[in-house]
Amino acid sequence: MNVGSIEWITVQPQSPQPAPPVVLVHGAWHGAWCWTEQAIPDLVARGLTVHAISLRGHGRSVPAGPLTTICDYVRDVQTVVRKLPQPPLVVGHSSGGYVVQLLMSGRCVTVPPLAGAVLLCSSPVSSPTYFLRRLRERAPMVDIRALLRREAEAVRTALFRADIAPADLERYRRQLVREPPLVTLTSMVIRPRPLRVQVPVLVIAAGSDAIFDVPAQQELAAAYRAELIVIPEAAHDLMLDPAWPLAGTAIAHFAATLHRSAPSTTR
Repeated sequence: MNVGSIEWITVQPQSPQPAPPVVLVHGAWHGAWCWTEQAIPDLVARGLTVHAISLRGHGRSVPAGPLTTICDYVRDVQTVVRKLPQPPLVVGHSSGGYVVQLLMSGRCVTVPPLAGAVLLCSSPVSSPTYFLRRLRERAPMVDIRALLRREAEAVRTALFRADIAPADLERYRRQLVREPPLVTLTSMVIRPRPLRVQVPVLVIAAGSDAIFDVPAQQELAAAYRAELIVIPEAAHDLMLDPAWPLAGTAIAHFAATLHRSAPSTTR
C-alpha cells in the first residue's frame, strides 16, 4: 500500500494480542525491505499488527528531491501515524531512530498521538558530539566514503557480523541507496528535545555495533529516562541479525506494557 506516495507495508496477526500497533522506521540507505525477512514475521507471530514504511527516496516511495531535509522524513512518519486508528509504538533504527526522536519531541512537526517509542541502535541526540568523542578516543571508525560507495567490505564491517553469508551481504548491499545531502546536514543542526518527550521510550543497543557503540546508547537511554537493553554480539543492522528474536521479545514486552498502562479510553 502507498499513502501519499510513501510505501507502507501492513501485516496483521492471526491471533492479535492487546497491544498498540507497531510502526517500523528504517535508517539511512535502507527501506521497508530491511524489516520483511525477520522483524515483521517475528513481531506478527507475537500477535502485533506491524506497519513498515519507506521514507521518501527509499524503497518504493516517491524519489527524494534535492531540497529534501530530515524534517521531510519526520513528516513522512507523521503522515502514517495520523492515519492509524490508535496511537502506535514507533520503532526507529539508526538514523530512523533520530527521525523518531524529532517526531516525539515536536521538532519539524506537531507531535502525533503515540503510545511509545523504541530507539533501535539509534543515532544519538547529537551525532557530531558522538563522533568527536570517538575520534578523541581513537576508536575504530567506519569508512564512510567506502560505505557511501557501497563497497562490500565497508558494508559488512559497518552493518553486519563478520560471518554474514556473501550472498546475503550482496543482496542487502544492492538495495542500499544514497541519502540526499541536505538530510545529513539538517540532521546535524536540528536536534531533538528529550525533556519535551511525553511518551515511554525503550532503547535497544547492539553489543557489537560498529556505528553507534554501547556507551552512546547508554547516554541516549539516560537522555530519555529509558530502559536500555543490550543484545550481546549483535551488529548494527539488528533487524537482519541472527539475534533479532531477542530484540523482538523486548519490543513485544514493551508493547504489552504500554497497553496495560494506557488509559482505558485509548484501548
